[in-house]
Amino acid sequence: MQKRICNNAIGGFETVASKVTEAIKADFNQKILLSVASVLICWTTLSCPQSVKAAEGYTVADVDLTARDSSFVGNARADSPINERGADVEPLSALTAFADQIDHDEQMPASAKALDYEGKPFEDEAYLALKDFAGRLGNIQRASTKHQMKYAESDNALDALREFLNKGTSPQQSTPSISTDGPIAGGKRSSSPVEATFVGKKVCLTCHTTQAESFGKTLMGRIGKTQQGKFDCENCHGPGSAHVKAGGGRGVGGIISFRPEDQARTAEENNAVCLNCHEKGDRTYWNGSTHETRGLMCTNCHTIMKEVSRKNQLKTAVEPDTCFQCHKDRRAQMARSSHMPLREGKIVCSDCHNPHGSATDGLLRAASINDTCYKCHAEKRGPFLFEHLPVRENCLNCHDPHGSVNESMLKISRPRLCVECHTFGHGTTSGPLAVQTISRQCQNCHTEVHGTNSPSGPLLHR
Repeated sequence: MQKRICNNAIGGFETVASKVTEAIKADFNQKILLSVASVLICWTTLSCPQSVKAAEGYTVADVDLTARDSSFVGNARADSPINERGADVEPLSALTAFADQIDHDEQMPASAKALDYEGKPFEDEAYLALKDFAGRLGNIQRASTKHQMKYAESDNALDALREFLNKGTSPQQSTPSISTDGPIAGGKRSSSPVEATFVGKKVCLTCHTTQAESFGKTLMGRIGKTQQGKFDCENCHGPGSAHVKAGGGRGVGGIISFRPEDQARTAEENNAVCLNCHEKGDRTYWNGSTHETRGLMCTNCHTIMKEVSRKNQLKTAVEPDTCFQCHKDRRAQMARSSHMPLREGKIVCSDCHNPHGSATDGLLRAASINDTCYKCHAEKRGPFLFEHLPVRENCLNCHDPHGSVNESMLKISRPRLCVECHTFGHGTTSGPLAVQTISRQCQNCHTEVHGTNSPSGPLLHR
């Protein structure tokens, strides 16, 4: 009985094992078939010859549609990013650039003709459509940008707006009016060079005898008489053959006029001619100075061809009037009751300032404001045993050197000037009833306000 049960169990196990084996074999065969099918599909796909590779995502349908709408393309503005139908023109521009490279077969070299993988001429439908479209697209003219406003030519947004309004109101470009009230800054555009040769001083004298006579009375003219050729006309005004050939005229033939009203040359170009000889000395700091960065020219302050001033060939007889062309506020200050002896002619502006540039603020000649004042007021220099600190710091703490309505060119009258720092003591806080405000001043007792060497003068009494 037990032997029969064992045989039946073994037979059941063998049956199950055989079924499992058959299932594994079927599954394995199915995977093999799938792998073979995948290989066949990939081989079929990759082996198919591609007719043409569509560039930039354009298909045959796109080319056909574009070819049909070529009339619209011809009317599209090349400078607008979006056309009337909402299409982006940027891809069209790229296609146009590609189309410019395509030409007829008879104009193309044999090595540049498109060939397929068998070496035969490429005659695909998509290529023919693209070629036909390219032939029509090559005749399209792009919109001109000549009359468009260029902001790069303007110094700032206000000048650009003014240029735009002038072009919109009048067909002809209006020339800006030159104001003669004060110096005029140099031109902002450089003139194109003119080919010319030197003709000599005698040729210039045939027309400019009056100018040569007045120039001979100046300092440079007198030097030119003793040193022949050093100050000839063409040394500064440039070669004059083209000027003579054109019949003369202001600025004709590339001649340099040096007039501030002549906007054909920049200030740097005109100043460079003068700096060829006058670059040393006081002109060492000219480059980067306040007057140079404002576009002023040498001829804004100096007159070369005639003698007007006694020194320095200035535009005016006295130096302050030359400076007052721009610094009109200083002219008003010099008219006040307390002023520097400028109106009396004892000093001039250049005694304190260097108009050609300086390493200090305010174009001062000295290293500081106090050093400038100490050139005349040496008794205020010190050193003192007891110093007044605001004086040691800066003379401008109390004085206005260009003029004041108060005595000694004080910024404000005493005792209010002293109370700016000394706010306590002596009843100064009692307002109008303070003793200093009734016909008295702090300096009645504190006489040595600039400092003293007296051993008993810590309060600047003496």
